Amino acid sequence: MHAPPPDDAHRPTPEPVVREVRSWTLSTLDELTGLRAAVRDDPLVRPLPAETSDAVLLVTTELATNALRHGAPPAVVRVALLDELLLVDVADQDPGSRPVVAGTRAPGAGGFGLRLAYRLATDVGWYRIGGSKHVWATFARS
Repeated sequence: MHAPPPDDAHRPTPEPVVREVRSWTLSTLDELTGLRAAVRDDPLVRPLPAETSDAVLLVTTELATNALRHGAPPAVVRVALLDELLLVDVADQDPGSRPVVAGTRAPGAGGFGLRLAYRLATDVGWYRIGGSKHVWATFARS
């Protein structure tokens, strides 16, 4: 597992070269079902190995859920090609808070979204820009 989010926010790379982007805007938790279907069927995700596409789907959903539950809606979910990586970037409108990895909890108690992201993604981080806080995860495309 990767380390928890640092106190200092950071972006995925200093100058990312983003080639293709898909985005969805969510205002409620009810919209997560549509997001799952859209990400699962997206041409940026579909060609990935099954284990990676499953991880992308789970982490995207978890980060979007966190943004809606712990941030301020709307949440903007982006999936993009970033050099040899697939980038998932989820923004909410609460730049005053920072992501927190949940401590030990009973099974089924929830709160493991960031913990899962650290376990499944190549890298995870966050940053603030303007009126938004972004939490991101990258995945190897091969």
